[in-house]
Amino acid sequence: MFKVKFADIGEGLTEGKVAEVLVKLGQEIKEGDALFFVETDKVNSEIPAPVGGKIANILISQGQEIKVGDVVIEIDDGSSAAEVTPVAEIKTKNEPIEENASVVGSTPVSNDVIASRATTNATAEISNSGVKATPLARKIAADKKIDLSTIKGTGPHGRILVSDLDSAPVAVPNTNSATKTVVKSVDVDAPLSWDSIPMNGIRKATVKAMVKSQSENAAFTGMKNINITPTYDMRAMLKDGCESKGIKLTYLAFIVKAAAKVLEEMPNINVRIDAENNAILQVHNINIGIAVDTEKGLMVPVIKGANHLTIFEIANKIGELAKKARDGKLAMTEMKDATFTVSNFGSVGLDYATPIINSPESAILGVGTMTKTPIFVKDEIKAGWIMPFSMTCDHRIIDGGDAGRFLMKIENYLSNPALLLM
Repeated sequence: MFKVKFADIGEGLTEGKVAEVLVKLGQEIKEGDALFFVETDKVNSEIPAPVGGKIANILISQGQEIKVGDVVIEIDDGSSAAEVTPVAEIKTKNEPIEENASVVGSTPVSNDVIASRATTNATAEISNSGVKATPLARKIAADKKIDLSTIKGTGPHGRILVSDLDSAPVAVPNTNSATKTVVKSVDVDAPLSWDSIPMNGIRKATVKAMVKSQSENAAFTGMKNINITPTYDMRAMLKDGCESKGIKLTYLAFIVKAAAKVLEEMPNINVRIDAENNAILQVHNINIGIAVDTEKGLMVPVIKGANHLTIFEIANKIGELAKKARDGKLAMTEMKDATFTVSNFGSVGLDYATPIINSPESAILGVGTMTKTPIFVKDEIKAGWIMPFSMTCDHRIIDGGDAGRFLMKIENYLSNPALLLM
Protein backbone atom coordinates (compact mmCIF):
# COMPACT_ATOMS: atom_id res chain seq x y z
CA MET A 1 0.00 0.00 0.00
CA PHE A 2 1.47 3.34 -1.05
CA LYS A 3 0.68 6.40 1.03
CA VAL A 4 1.06 9.40 -1.26
CA LYS A 5 2.20 12.63 0.39
CA PHE A 6 1.87 16.21 -0.82
CA ALA A 7 5.45 16.99 -1.84
CA ASP A 8 7.60 20.03 -1.16
CA ILE A 9 7.75 21.87 -4.49
CA GLY A 10 10.18 24.52 -3.26
CA GLU A 11 10.12 28.33 -3.52
CA GLY A 12 8.91 28.54 0.09
CA LEU A 13 5.52 27.03 -0.70
CA THR A 14 4.30 25.03 2.28
CA GLU A 15 0.60 24.57 1.61
CA GLY A 16 -2.04 24.44 -1.07
CA LYS A 17 -5.76 24.09 -1.64
CA VAL A 18 -7.36 21.05 -3.27
CA ALA A 19 -9.25 22.44 -6.26
CA GLU A 20 -10.59 19.08 -7.43
CA VAL A 21 -10.18 15.39 -6.62
CA LEU A 22 -9.81 13.58 -9.93
CA VAL A 23 -10.14 9.94 -8.78
CA LYS A 24 -12.72 7.82 -6.93
CA LEU A 25 -12.47 5.01 -4.41
CA GLY A 26 -11.79 1.67 -6.09
CA GLN A 27 -10.70 3.29 -9.35
CA GLU A 28 -7.90 1.54 -11.21
CA ILE A 29 -5.13 3.96 -12.17
CA LYS A 30 -1.79 3.87 -13.94
CA GLU A 31 1.43 5.54 -12.90
CA GLY A 32 1.32 9.17 -14.00
CA ASP A 33 -2.49 9.44 -13.96
CA ALA A 34 -3.74 12.65 -12.34
CA LEU A 35 -4.86 12.17 -8.72
CA PHE A 36 -6.00 15.67 -7.80
CA PHE A 37 -5.62 19.29 -8.79
CA VAL A 38 -3.94 21.68 -6.32
CA GLU A 39 -3.75 25.47 -6.21
CA THR A 40 -0.77 26.99 -4.34
CA ASP A 41 0.54 30.51 -3.80
CA LYS A 42 2.34 30.64 -7.14
CA VAL A 43 1.43 27.62 -9.25
CA ASN A 44 -1.55 25.44 -10.14
CA SER A 45 -0.92 21.82 -11.01
CA GLU A 46 -2.28 18.34 -11.52
CA ILE A 47 -0.62 15.90 -9.11
CA PRO A 48 0.34 12.61 -10.82
CA ALA A 49 0.25 9.15 -9.28
CA PRO A 50 3.73 7.83 -8.39
CA VAL A 51 2.56 4.21 -8.88
CA GLY A 52 -0.26 2.32 -10.53
CA GLY A 53 -2.93 0.38 -8.68
CA LYS A 54 -6.34 0.80 -7.08
CA ILE A 55 -7.42 3.87 -5.08
CA ALA A 56 -7.81 2.47 -1.56
CA ASN A 57 -8.38 5.64 0.44
CA ILE A 58 -8.93 9.34 -0.32
CA LEU A 59 -7.95 11.58 2.58
CA ILE A 60 -8.63 14.93 0.94
CA SER A 61 -11.68 16.76 -0.33
CA GLN A 62 -12.37 19.69 -2.62
CA GLY A 63 -11.55 23.03 -1.02
CA GLN A 64 -9.41 21.46 1.72
CA GLU A 65 -6.15 23.16 2.72
CA ILE A 66 -3.23 20.70 2.72
CA LYS A 67 0.34 21.09 3.90
CA VAL A 68 3.61 19.65 2.63
CA GLY A 69 4.01 16.17 4.09
CA ASP A 70 0.30 15.43 4.50
CA VAL A 71 -0.76 11.96 3.33
CA VAL A 72 -3.44 12.66 0.72
CA ILE A 73 -4.25 9.37 -1.02
CA GLU A 74 -3.53 5.65 -0.46
CA ILE A 75 -2.95 3.42 -3.47
CA ASP A 76 -3.18 -0.37 -3.30
CA ASP A 77 -0.40 -1.46 -5.61
CA GLY A 78 -0.25 -5.03 -4.35
CA SER A 79 2.73 -4.50 -2.08
CA SER A 80 2.52 -5.94 1.42
CA ALA A 81 4.57 -3.33 3.28
CA ALA A 82 3.17 0.13 3.85
CA GLU A 83 5.28 2.76 2.17
CA VAL A 84 5.10 6.53 2.17
CA THR A 85 6.04 8.07 -1.16
CA PRO A 86 6.08 11.78 -1.91
CA VAL A 87 4.36 12.81 -5.09
CA ALA A 88 6.81 12.99 -8.00
CA GLU A 89 8.20 16.37 -8.95
CA ILE A 90 5.31 18.53 -10.04
CA LYS A 91 5.20 19.74 -13.62
CA THR A 92 4.27 23.27 -12.70
CA LYS A 93 1.93 25.55 -14.52
CA ASN A 94 2.00 29.13 -13.38
CA GLU A 95 -1.06 30.84 -12.13
CA PRO A 96 -2.51 32.52 -15.22
CA ILE A 97 -1.84 36.15 -15.99
CA GLU A 98 -4.39 38.25 -17.85
CA GLU A 99 -3.82 39.12 -21.49
CA ASN A 100 -3.20 42.78 -20.74
CA ALA A 101 -0.43 42.04 -18.24
CA SER A 102 2.81 43.76 -19.10
CA VAL A 103 6.36 43.75 -17.88
CA VAL A 104 6.76 46.80 -15.69
CA GLY A 105 9.13 49.09 -17.51
CA SER A 106 8.66 47.71 -21.01
CA THR A 107 6.81 50.91 -21.94
CA PRO A 108 8.27 53.67 -19.73
CA VAL A 109 6.67 56.47 -21.77
CA SER A 110 3.02 55.72 -22.40
CA ASN A 111 -0.40 57.30 -22.21
CA ASP A 112 -2.10 53.93 -22.52
CA VAL A 113 -4.51 52.93 -19.80
CA ILE A 114 -5.35 49.29 -19.19
CA ALA A 115 -9.03 49.04 -19.99
CA SER A 116 -11.26 47.22 -17.57
CA ARG A 117 -13.20 44.26 -18.89
CA ALA A 118 -16.59 45.36 -20.16
CA THR A 119 -19.64 44.06 -18.35
CA THR A 120 -21.86 42.24 -20.79
CA ASN A 121 -25.59 41.79 -20.85
CA ALA A 122 -26.72 38.21 -20.54
CA THR A 123 -29.91 36.30 -20.10
CA ALA A 124 -31.02 35.53 -16.57
CA GLU A 125 -30.51 31.82 -17.09
CA ILE A 126 -27.03 30.63 -18.17
CA SER A 127 -26.27 27.04 -19.08
CA ASN A 128 -22.70 26.00 -18.25
CA SER A 129 -23.15 22.35 -19.09
CA GLY A 130 -20.56 20.86 -21.38
CA VAL A 131 -17.87 23.33 -20.26
CA LYS A 132 -14.77 21.91 -18.54
CA ALA A 133 -14.48 23.46 -15.08
CA THR A 134 -13.64 22.45 -11.54
CA PRO A 135 -16.72 21.89 -9.36
CA LEU A 136 -15.88 24.89 -7.19
CA ALA A 137 -15.48 27.13 -10.25
CA ARG A 138 -18.79 25.81 -11.61
CA LYS A 139 -20.57 26.61 -8.33
CA ILE A 140 -19.16 30.12 -8.13
CA ALA A 141 -20.09 30.72 -11.78
CA ALA A 142 -23.65 29.62 -11.07
CA ASP A 143 -23.91 31.87 -8.01
CA LYS A 144 -22.57 34.88 -9.90
CA LYS A 145 -24.33 34.05 -13.18
CA ILE A 146 -21.04 33.85 -15.07
CA ASP A 147 -21.14 32.30 -18.54
CA LEU A 148 -18.27 29.80 -18.49
CA SER A 149 -18.32 29.47 -22.27
CA THR A 150 -16.86 32.99 -22.47
CA ILE A 151 -13.87 32.10 -20.30
CA LYS A 152 -10.60 30.54 -21.41
CA GLY A 153 -9.58 27.91 -18.86
CA THR A 154 -5.95 27.76 -17.80
CA GLY A 155 -6.13 24.41 -16.03
CA PRO A 156 -5.16 21.06 -17.57
CA HIS A 157 -6.84 20.44 -20.93
CA GLY A 158 -8.44 23.88 -20.78
CA ARG A 159 -10.24 23.27 -17.50
CA ILE A 160 -11.56 26.48 -15.90
CA LEU A 161 -10.17 27.20 -12.42
CA VAL A 162 -11.54 29.41 -9.67
CA SER A 163 -8.75 31.90 -10.39
CA ASP A 164 -9.97 32.21 -13.99
CA LEU A 165 -13.21 33.73 -12.69
CA ASP A 166 -11.52 36.70 -11.00
CA SER A 167 -11.99 39.05 -13.93
CA ALA A 168 -14.92 37.34 -15.63
CA PRO A 169 -17.87 39.49 -16.76
CA VAL A 170 -20.92 38.90 -14.58
CA ALA A 171 -24.35 38.66 -16.13
CA VAL A 172 -26.68 41.56 -15.48
CA PRO A 173 -30.40 41.54 -16.16
CA ASN A 174 -31.67 43.36 -19.24
CA THR A 175 -33.33 46.63 -18.33
CA ASN A 176 -36.00 48.57 -20.14
CA SER A 177 -34.43 51.75 -21.45
CA ALA A 178 -37.75 53.50 -20.90
CA THR A 179 -37.68 52.70 -17.20
CA LYS A 180 -37.23 55.79 -15.10
CA THR A 181 -34.09 56.05 -13.06
CA VAL A 182 -34.82 55.82 -9.36
CA VAL A 183 -32.61 58.04 -7.24
CA LYS A 184 -32.01 56.48 -3.85
CA SER A 185 -31.24 58.56 -0.83
CA VAL A 186 -27.94 57.79 0.89
CA ASP A 187 -27.67 57.47 4.65
CA VAL A 188 -24.31 59.14 5.29
CA ASP A 189 -24.51 58.16 8.96
CA ALA A 190 -24.85 54.46 8.20
CA PRO A 191 -22.34 52.16 9.95
CA LEU A 192 -19.27 51.05 8.02
CA SER A 193 -19.82 48.19 5.60
CA TRP A 194 -17.52 46.32 3.23
CA ASP A 195 -17.03 43.39 0.91
CA SER A 196 -14.59 40.68 1.96
CA ILE A 197 -12.44 39.72 -1.03
CA PRO A 198 -10.26 36.61 -0.50
CA MET A 199 -6.60 37.08 -1.49
CA ASN A 200 -5.49 35.09 -4.50
CA GLY A 201 -2.35 32.95 -4.37
CA ILE A 202 -0.02 35.59 -5.83
CA ARG A 203 -1.24 38.22 -3.37
CA LYS A 204 -0.72 35.87 -0.40
CA ALA A 205 2.82 35.12 -1.59
CA THR A 206 3.49 38.86 -1.99
CA VAL A 207 2.28 39.53 1.55
CA LYS A 208 4.69 36.95 2.96
CA ALA A 209 7.65 38.18 0.88
CA MET A 210 7.14 41.88 1.58
CA VAL A 211 6.61 41.46 5.32
CA LYS A 212 9.70 39.23 5.49
CA SER A 213 11.78 41.79 3.58
CA GLN A 214 10.64 44.76 5.65
CA SER A 215 11.17 42.97 8.96
CA GLU A 216 14.63 41.57 8.11
CA ASN A 217 16.32 44.30 6.05
CA ALA A 218 17.65 47.66 7.28
CA ALA A 219 16.47 49.33 4.10
CA PHE A 220 17.33 52.81 2.83
CA THR A 221 16.58 54.40 -0.54
CA GLY A 222 18.78 56.76 -2.56
CA MET A 223 17.42 58.74 -5.55
CA LYS A 224 18.99 60.38 -8.58
CA ASN A 225 17.73 62.05 -11.77
CA ILE A 226 19.68 60.89 -14.84
CA ASN A 227 19.88 62.58 -18.22
CA ILE A 228 19.26 59.71 -20.62
CA THR A 229 19.00 61.84 -23.78
CA PRO A 230 21.91 59.95 -25.44
CA THR A 231 20.14 56.64 -24.73
CA TYR A 232 16.91 58.11 -26.12
CA ASP A 233 18.72 59.14 -29.31
CA MET A 234 20.47 55.77 -29.71
CA ARG A 235 17.27 53.81 -29.23
CA ALA A 236 15.55 56.01 -31.82
CA MET A 237 18.41 55.28 -34.24
CA LEU A 238 18.34 51.50 -33.67
CA LYS A 239 14.62 50.94 -33.17
CA ASP A 240 13.51 50.47 -36.78
CA GLY A 241 16.39 48.16 -37.63
CA CYS A 242 15.68 46.06 -34.57
CA GLU A 243 11.98 45.82 -35.36
CA SER A 244 12.79 44.60 -38.88
CA LYS A 245 14.59 41.69 -37.19
CA GLY A 246 11.77 41.02 -34.75
CA ILE A 247 13.46 42.72 -31.78
CA LYS A 248 11.47 45.15 -29.63
CA LEU A 249 14.20 47.42 -28.26
CA THR A 250 12.90 49.04 -25.06
CA TYR A 251 14.55 51.44 -22.64
CA LEU A 252 14.35 48.65 -20.08
CA ALA A 253 16.83 46.63 -22.15
CA PHE A 254 19.37 49.48 -21.85
CA ILE A 255 18.77 49.77 -18.10
CA VAL A 256 19.12 46.02 -17.47
CA LYS A 257 22.33 45.89 -19.51
CA ALA A 258 23.71 48.91 -17.65
CA ALA A 259 22.83 47.34 -14.28
CA ALA A 260 24.51 44.06 -15.28
CA LYS A 261 27.72 45.85 -16.27
CA VAL A 262 27.78 47.86 -13.04
CA LEU A 263 27.20 44.72 -10.97
CA GLU A 264 30.29 43.24 -12.64
CA GLU A 265 32.26 46.32 -11.61
CA MET A 266 30.72 46.45 -8.12
CA PRO A 267 30.36 42.85 -6.88
CA ASN A 268 29.76 44.26 -3.39
CA ILE A 269 26.21 45.11 -4.55
CA ASN A 270 25.52 41.62 -5.94
CA VAL A 271 25.42 40.15 -2.45
CA ARG A 272 23.22 38.58 0.19
CA ILE A 273 23.70 38.24 3.93
CA ASP A 274 24.39 35.08 5.92
CA ALA A 275 23.32 36.40 9.31
CA GLU A 276 23.79 33.08 11.12
CA ASN A 277 27.48 32.94 10.22
CA ASN A 278 28.08 36.72 10.21
CA ALA A 279 29.16 36.50 6.58
CA ILE A 280 28.46 38.28 3.30
CA LEU A 281 27.79 36.02 0.32
CA GLN A 282 29.13 37.57 -2.88
CA VAL A 283 27.19 35.88 -5.66
CA HIS A 284 29.07 34.99 -8.84
CA ASN A 285 26.00 34.92 -11.08
CA ILE A 286 24.34 38.11 -12.30
CA ASN A 287 20.66 37.27 -12.68
CA ILE A 288 18.37 40.28 -12.93
CA GLY A 289 14.72 40.01 -11.95
CA ILE A 290 12.16 42.16 -13.75
CA ALA A 291 9.06 43.16 -11.78
CA VAL A 292 5.87 42.24 -13.64
CA ASP A 293 2.62 44.04 -12.88
CA THR A 294 -0.44 41.87 -13.51
CA GLU A 295 -4.09 42.14 -12.58
CA LYS A 296 -3.54 39.23 -10.20
CA GLY A 297 -0.47 40.72 -8.52
CA LEU A 298 3.29 41.12 -8.78
CA MET A 299 5.56 38.51 -10.35
CA VAL A 300 9.33 38.67 -10.98
CA PRO A 301 10.68 36.62 -13.92
CA VAL A 302 14.47 36.52 -14.12
CA ILE A 303 16.97 37.23 -16.91
CA LYS A 304 19.71 34.71 -16.14
CA GLY A 305 23.34 35.63 -16.88
CA ALA A 306 22.39 39.16 -17.95
CA ASN A 307 26.06 40.19 -17.98
CA HIS A 308 26.76 37.65 -20.74
CA LEU A 309 23.92 38.86 -23.00
CA THR A 310 23.99 41.66 -25.55
CA ILE A 311 21.51 44.46 -25.24
CA PHE A 312 19.58 42.94 -28.15
CA GLU A 313 19.48 39.51 -26.51
CA ILE A 314 18.22 41.14 -23.33
CA ALA A 315 15.50 42.90 -25.33
CA ASN A 316 14.48 39.55 -26.83
CA LYS A 317 14.47 37.95 -23.40
CA ILE A 318 12.23 40.69 -22.02
CA GLY A 319 9.83 40.13 -24.92
CA GLU A 320 9.88 36.38 -24.38
CA LEU A 321 9.14 36.69 -20.66
CA ALA A 322 6.38 39.22 -21.35
CA LYS A 323 4.72 36.84 -23.81
CA LYS A 324 4.97 33.94 -21.39
CA ALA A 325 3.45 36.15 -18.72
CA ARG A 326 0.53 37.03 -21.01
CA ASP A 327 0.08 33.37 -21.93
CA GLY A 328 0.40 32.14 -18.33
CA LYS A 329 3.39 29.95 -19.23
CA LEU A 330 6.15 31.22 -16.94
CA ALA A 331 7.89 28.26 -15.33
CA MET A 332 9.04 28.30 -11.72
CA THR A 333 12.65 28.12 -12.95
CA GLU A 334 12.09 31.45 -14.73
CA MET A 335 11.10 33.15 -11.47
CA LYS A 336 13.91 32.01 -9.17
CA ASP A 337 17.57 32.72 -8.41
CA ALA A 338 17.51 36.47 -9.07
CA THR A 339 20.48 38.32 -7.53
CA PHE A 340 19.27 41.87 -8.25
CA THR A 341 15.91 43.31 -9.34
CA VAL A 342 14.81 46.19 -11.59
CA SER A 343 11.30 47.58 -11.09
CA ASN A 344 10.05 50.24 -13.50
CA PHE A 345 7.15 51.88 -11.69
CA GLY A 346 7.38 54.68 -14.25
CA SER A 347 5.15 52.65 -16.55
CA VAL A 348 2.31 53.08 -14.06
CA GLY A 349 2.83 56.82 -13.78
CA LEU A 350 5.12 57.19 -10.75
CA ASP A 351 8.13 59.49 -10.77
CA TYR A 352 9.60 58.28 -7.48
CA ALA A 353 9.00 55.36 -5.14
CA THR A 354 10.88 53.38 -2.51
CA PRO A 355 10.93 49.84 -3.93
CA ILE A 356 11.09 46.96 -1.45
CA ILE A 357 14.05 44.59 -1.67
CA ASN A 358 13.23 41.16 -3.07
CA SER A 359 14.84 39.00 -0.36
CA PRO A 360 17.32 37.35 -0.17
CA GLU A 361 18.74 39.97 -2.55
CA SER A 362 20.24 43.07 -0.98
CA ALA A 363 19.32 45.78 -3.49
CA ILE A 364 16.66 46.79 -6.01
CA LEU A 365 16.74 49.50 -8.68
CA GLY A 366 13.53 51.46 -9.26
CA VAL A 367 12.89 53.43 -12.47
CA GLY A 368 10.45 56.33 -12.67
CA THR A 369 8.64 58.04 -15.54
CA MET A 370 10.87 59.45 -18.25
CA THR A 371 10.00 63.10 -18.98
CA LYS A 372 11.06 65.68 -21.57
CA THR A 373 12.47 68.73 -19.86
CA PRO A 374 14.80 71.72 -20.45
CA ILE A 375 18.43 70.77 -19.72
CA PHE A 376 21.54 72.94 -19.53
CA VAL A 377 24.20 71.82 -22.05
CA LYS A 378 27.33 73.99 -21.93
CA ASP A 379 25.34 76.96 -20.60
CA GLU A 380 22.70 76.53 -23.28
CA ILE A 381 19.18 75.29 -22.60
CA LYS A 382 18.17 72.36 -24.77
CA ALA A 383 15.32 69.87 -24.65
CA GLY A 384 16.32 66.54 -23.14
CA TRP A 385 15.03 63.45 -21.39
CA ILE A 386 15.32 62.87 -17.65
CA MET A 387 14.63 59.56 -15.93
CA PRO A 388 14.44 59.34 -12.10
CA PHE A 389 16.07 56.33 -10.41
CA SER A 390 15.49 55.03 -6.87
CA MET A 391 17.78 52.42 -5.35
CA THR A 392 16.83 50.60 -2.15
CA CYS A 393 19.62 48.72 -0.35
CA ASP A 394 20.05 46.67 2.80
CA HIS A 395 22.17 48.99 4.96
CA ARG A 396 23.51 46.05 6.93
CA ILE A 397 25.88 45.21 4.08
CA ILE A 398 25.56 48.07 1.54
CA ASP A 399 26.46 51.63 2.51
CA GLY A 400 25.04 54.86 1.11
CA GLY A 401 28.31 55.65 -0.63
CA ASP A 402 28.13 52.39 -2.57
CA ALA A 403 24.55 53.10 -3.61
CA GLY A 404 25.61 56.55 -4.81
CA ARG A 405 28.54 55.15 -6.79
CA PHE A 406 26.24 52.51 -8.33
CA LEU A 407 23.81 55.17 -9.59
CA MET A 408 26.66 57.31 -10.92
CA LYS A 409 27.95 54.35 -12.93
CA ILE A 410 24.42 53.74 -14.25
CA GLU A 411 24.38 57.41 -15.28
CA ASN A 412 27.72 57.02 -17.07
CA TYR A 413 26.45 54.11 -19.18
CA LEU A 414 23.10 55.73 -20.03
CA SER A 415 24.91 58.96 -20.93
CA ASN A 416 27.31 56.97 -23.13
CA PRO A 417 25.14 54.08 -24.41
CA ALA A 418 27.71 53.06 -27.03
CA LEU A 419 29.55 51.46 -24.08
CA LEU A 420 26.60 49.08 -23.66
CA LEU A 421 27.09 47.78 -27.20
CA MET A 422 30.75 46.86 -26.67
